[in-house]
Amino acid sequence: MPSLFLKILIYSLIQSALGQANFWDYDENVTQIEEDFRIDDVTKILKRLGNYNRNAYPLLDQDLPTHVDIQMYIEGMSSFHAQSMDFQVDIYFQEKWIDHRLEHNNTKRILVKDPKLFGLLWHPDLYFANARTASFHDVTQPNFLVWIYPNGTVWYDCRISLTVLCMQDLARYPLDSQNCGLRILSYAYDEEQLIIRWNGANPVEVNRGIRMPDMHLKHIKHYTKRDKYATGIWSSAVAEFHVDREITHHIIQSYIPTSLIVIISWFSFWLDVEAVPGRVSLSITTLLTLATQSSAARMALPQASDVKAIDVWMGTCMAFVFSAMIEFTVVNYCIRRKVRTKPKPRGLSEQVHDLVAQYKEKKDKYSNGNCEISYELSLQPSEDNPTLQRNFEKKEVREMNQAPLFVRRSLLPTSKRKTIEERINRVEENRKYAQGIDRYSRALFPLAFIIFNIFYWLYYLKYAVSNSPELLL
Repeated sequence: MPSLFLKILIYSLIQSALGQANFWDYDENVTQIEEDFRIDDVTKILKRLGNYNRNAYPLLDQDLPTHVDIQMYIEGMSSFHAQSMDFQVDIYFQEKWIDHRLEHNNTKRILVKDPKLFGLLWHPDLYFANARTASFHDVTQPNFLVWIYPNGTVWYDCRISLTVLCMQDLARYPLDSQNCGLRILSYAYDEEQLIIRWNGANPVEVNRGIRMPDMHLKHIKHYTKRDKYATGIWSSAVAEFHVDREITHHIIQSYIPTSLIVIISWFSFWLDVEAVPGRVSLSITTLLTLATQSSAARMALPQASDVKAIDVWMGTCMAFVFSAMIEFTVVNYCIRRKVRTKPKPRGLSEQVHDLVAQYKEKKDKYSNGNCEISYELSLQPSEDNPTLQRNFEKKEVREMNQAPLFVRRSLLPTSKRKTIEERINRVEENRKYAQGIDRYSRALFPLAFIIFNIFYWLYYLKYAVSNSPELLL
């Protein structure tokens, strides 16, 4: 009997021990299951869901639009090209949306770095509507990341290089300012399915170290808009870049050289009115140099029909140089002009009276010396003494070439001498008149150029407003 009781006690103790052991094994199994179920990879989320549709936006079952918040960081910008009407920008682009289907029980966010794995998830198909070219950065690894938070918030970040179209208004070039927009919208989801919003009060940040050779970034304006198309209404976001063109380069390369060329063309006003080769060479040289400078200034511009500020400047400088050439032509004409007087008809008695007066004058000169004799003989050749006549003719020519002007003039008849004196007086008057034109030009041309500069710079820097219409994005 005691032995039987002892056996029963031992058996009970053994069963109790085995039951306690099974209990602790159960707790360990439950803990292990919970640890295995804690999600630390997006593939586990997809396996748990089973029927996750990556083409369906998150709130499709509720028939509500998904809100996508965007922001960007401008890493770098290049020149705004007037020839191709575009500019280049390098940005870090971020998107944020909530997809409750991706909720998990992990205390930390889940990182996704595999593009193929990210392609298994729904994400907004945003694109840049006015980008000519766009590319992702893949060195040394694809420059993107995705964070999935426990509440289903998805954060997407990538680096993109863009060449963006910008239809510039060049009416004030190179004294212009430009407004260039970057428009972002969804390709497949309209406003009823997806709404784009800027994230926060300052969603567009700029690298303060950005320096462009010909532009200065003033500020960036951001806003959202609703675009109407034939297929419906689409939500879009716009980042508008306001830039001013740097004028220092154009002043050094265009404005100062052309101003000096115009000033050089005025040097002809200080040259002698009869210095025809020098004045012609100076005028033609300055005109050709200015034409070359004008062509070089337009090389960076498109072949547009609009009149630009640089066209007004180059055209006016060309007009000043050409006017200096016209002024020389007028001066040259004035110094050579002849007064055209209609000769009065003379009667026979007047002609006889003139011949008698000439004969008396010649006779008086004949009685005064050999020089007058030679002049008399040269006018009235004698057939009796041809040898003496030839000698007198040679002597007369030699003395006429060597004698001063007043001596040669005294040998002429009175009527011819009077005609020559009138011609000399007329030449002197013409010369004074031409010199007077030069004197006036020395003052009027610089004054007119200064007045033009005052109106030009005041108009284009202060009063001229860009006529660029609302951004057609």
